[in-house]
Amino acid sequence: MNIYLLILTLLFSSCFGDKNSLSEIKSRIKISDTKDIISILSSDSLKGRDNKNKGYFKAADYVISYFKKNNINPLYYGFKDVFYSDSIETYNIVGTVGEFLNKRKTILIGAHLDHIGINEGTVDSIYNGANDNASGCVSVLQIGSFLSQYKWDYNIVLALFAEEEKGLRGSYNLAKRMKQERIDLEYVINFEMIGKEMQIGENKVYLTGYEMSNLAQEINKVVPGFVTFFSKSKEFNLFQRSDNYPFYKVFNIPSQTLSSFDFGNYNYYHHVDDEVDYLNIKNLNDIITSSAFFISNFLNKKTKINLITN
Repeated sequence: MNIYLLILTLLFSSCFGDKNSLSEIKSRIKISDTKDIISILSSDSLKGRDNKNKGYFKAADYVISYFKKNNINPLYYGFKDVFYSDSIETYNIVGTVGEFLNKRKTILIGAHLDHIGINEGTVDSIYNGANDNASGCVSVLQIGSFLSQYKWDYNIVLALFAEEEKGLRGSYNLAKRMKQERIDLEYVINFEMIGKEMQIGENKVYLTGYEMSNLAQEINKVVPGFVTFFSKSKEFNLFQRSDNYPFYKVFNIPSQTLSSFDFGNYNYYHHVDDEVDYLNIKNLNDIITSSAFFISNFLNKKTKINLITN
């Protein structure tokens, strides 16, 4: 190879990196940042992220600030998809990586931001919701920050949902709005409770509705063994119990949730002890980097994710 061409190639690689490289992603998605973000989102100052005590809105302000600092643009005015829940105004936080163009296909990466608030009269009264679902939220923020450093041929919507704990109200509102706006939504990837390693091993997740699409198979082509089949997901109908479901119902597209909560690896679901100290932050960061890797790979290769019909 011509020596000058070799030098130019090395310079180009060092300056711009490879957005498909797992090592590049690991260098950008730092475990220290993951710990800082999840610690903030599950802190006592947010009062369990419930809109009735205004803790949710403090968390939302933090997310909006994060989006602005990381060059995430608002999809709606002020990043807010506003709706009413029990006569209280609330909103999803919705951003987009780069410019949103109606002519392009869209993917959505989401997680619910709300939790269940405070249980008055107990010594530790705050349900901090570190695993449920600050762990999912930090995934969306970290992946979004990474993706925002590159240009893509897709619209990439980042959504932090309100009122999941009260019946998926936020995600239903956003799904219906996007449908009315005729957004060409191709698939949805939702994150829910990924703060603790599964009993079968680290850096593994299961996919709700595993058999309903080719998503698990396509992910495992990029990150072998990352997604496992989890029978209890089907037994407990988890596909219909997180924010993926409204988008499946409204759009009839692949819309599924990644989770590592396997009912035996974490004792603090909807418990005041759902705190950062009980999570595996290294494993959480590994799940985030693996997810950023397969998502960027999908976007680069224009991987088709399809529903499987019997």
